[in-house]
Amino acid sequence: MMAKTKTTYKLGPDVTGDEFVQDSRGRTVNDDYAFAAAEDALNRARARGRPSLSASGESPLLRVRISRELDDAVTHAAEKTGKSRAEWVRQVLAAASRKAG
Repeated sequence: MMAKTKTTYKLGPDVTGDEFVQDSRGRTVNDDYAFAAAEDALNRARARGRPSLSASGESPLLRVRISRELDDAVTHAAEKTGKSRAEWVRQVLAAASRKAG
């Protein structure tokens, strides 16, 4: 395992210590700006994808093979209720597991 080292960055000779850099909105780019931008980027990256269906943050995926006829029947049943196929299947599985439990 590699040891973590702290990197120190220094301004290059083309940027003087009294020079200000601004973004396209005229905001001064400094350490606070950079940290806030990095935090925003991380939050956006973490928020990608579908939201979790569980309190734990994990939503296991259940894959099953079914016949074309059953697939068509599921699609038709979901459409009749106005739900997505996934939501309809989740509700049917939840009801069946309560009944069996």
